[in-house]
Amino acid sequence: ISRTLRLLYVEDDSRARKTTLEMLKNFFDTIVTAIDGDDGLSKFKEGSFDLIISDINMPKLNGIDMIKEIKEIDTNISVLFLSAHNESSLLNDAIRLDIDCFMLKPLNLKQFVLSLSKVCQKIQFKRDRESYKINLEKEVKQQTQELDIKLHFDELTGLHNRYSFFEDIKTIKTPIIFIADINKFKTINEIYGSEIGSLVLKQFASFLLKFAQNTSYKVYRLSGDEFLLRDKVQSIDPDRYEEDIAHFFKLLDNFKVELEDDFISLELTIGFSTSQHDAFECAKIALDFAKEHKKPYAMYSTIMDKRDKEKEALKWKNKIKSAISNNRVVPVYQAIVDKDENIVKHETLMRLKDAKNDKLITPYHFLDIAIKTGLYKALSTYIIFEALYLLESSSNTLSVNFTYTDIQSISFLNEIESFFKKSPDVARRVIFEITESESISNYEVVKKFIKRFRAYGVKIAIDDFGSGFSNFDHILEVEPEYIKIDGSLVKNIDIDKKAYVLVSAIVGFSHKLGIKVIAEYVHSRLIFEILKDLDVDEYQGFYFSEPKQELLR
Repeated sequence: ISRTLRLLYVEDDSRARKTTLEMLKNFFDTIVTAIDGDDGLSKFKEGSFDLIISDINMPKLNGIDMIKEIKEIDTNISVLFLSAHNESSLLNDAIRLDIDCFMLKPLNLKQFVLSLSKVCQKIQFKRDRESYKINLEKEVKQQTQELDIKLHFDELTGLHNRYSFFEDIKTIKTPIIFIADINKFKTINEIYGSEIGSLVLKQFASFLLKFAQNTSYKVYRLSGDEFLLRDKVQSIDPDRYEEDIAHFFKLLDNFKVELEDDFISLELTIGFSTSQHDAFECAKIALDFAKEHKKPYAMYSTIMDKRDKEKEALKWKNKIKSAISNNRVVPVYQAIVDKDENIVKHETLMRLKDAKNDKLITPYHFLDIAIKTGLYKALSTYIIFEALYLLESSSNTLSVNFTYTDIQSISFLNEIESFFKKSPDVARRVIFEITESESISNYEVVKKFIKRFRAYGVKIAIDDFGSGFSNFDHILEVEPEYIKIDGSLVKNIDIDKKAYVLVSAIVGFSHKLGIKVIAEYVHSRLIFEILKDLDVDEYQGFYFSEPKQELLR
């Protein structure tokens, strides 16, 4: 170890210095000598040393004072003191200076070697520790750099990644964002394999970098087949970006990934935004809009932004879930009358009770959202069974609404059938109203449903007939007991000649088939009289009664 150390040897006695120096050369390759404390301090300042071996009693500057000044420069320097005087005061001073060893002259070689060995081990330990610290810092720095690369760059294409984009955009006041999505990229993977798919992505990344060259655009890969170009400007020039997109698509026409016996060209959809607020989200909205309308690109505008509608939908979804959880789903009943205005039955309708004021909310506000969010089934099940339970304790007749979704639910239909088996009288006083619409994709399912429950005495009504989609062949196959004319034809029949003719035709062919006709949305005496003249069988609307929470008598 000592061969690797730089030694500063300080001794004012020339004879002792010469003798000791010869001995030290057996251990050290690099030795710098000083003739007194002042010389020793000067040479320490000039060079770099690992160890000092020094006499104590010297002219000009003794060893104790020299080491005091040296320790102010390097507190960790190792020191071995030699002295011809065994004075306790010197030993105390040396201890306070935190020297490594104190030895008396003349030196005992064995003792010197033992002491030097300990000092060398201490120095080596410090070296190892420092080396470990340096290496650790290098490794940490390298790992930090590698992590930073992984954090900010896409591994496949080498482009800046999604994380990098969102870090960049935090400091940009006016970002211009283009999101480019490769159309049907999944098909490329399926036909050519993921290796070729990766090649396409890498070459397209190079294409984007080349396009962005000599411009202020920065290119990112967001994920999969989705890329992004971001511009940072002081003032927005929409015309310039329209020109850039046109130029981009022109270049894209010539982009091809060459294969051995084939080539792959790409089609893209781009959404871009110059909005200063939620720029990324606005670009995504523009991209979705372009895809939905099969356009190559679209620039964001508030017209295409559905976020407010989505927030409203989410609000209603939560209201519906709360109403279901807290028993605030309410059945109401609207009377249906004959030509003499006698109540012959009621239709069961659905309402939600407002949590704040107990006001009843009509399905106009929540029905579409309930269907889209999968909550309709719970609402429908509750309302239908509430109507059936009510019929168990009364002699009335009720109609209940069934959607195609209800009809497809095997477990729900099994529950209803079990109920009818226990209460057959109820089944004979129930009318199932089925909305005849384009949502019905399989009429065989509908016919099986009707056949199944007709066996228990249930009657069938086709609801909203004449609303724009009516397949007469299916109507003939179903053979309903009732047809309910859609309210859009009824409410303006006094002023709409086409509606009058159509309602007249519906009544005529229905009666020839033995089907009774019910008119909804009867809101005035005049409408009622016109419908009576057309020989409509039954009537429903606000002219007779609004929906109530109890049955009218």
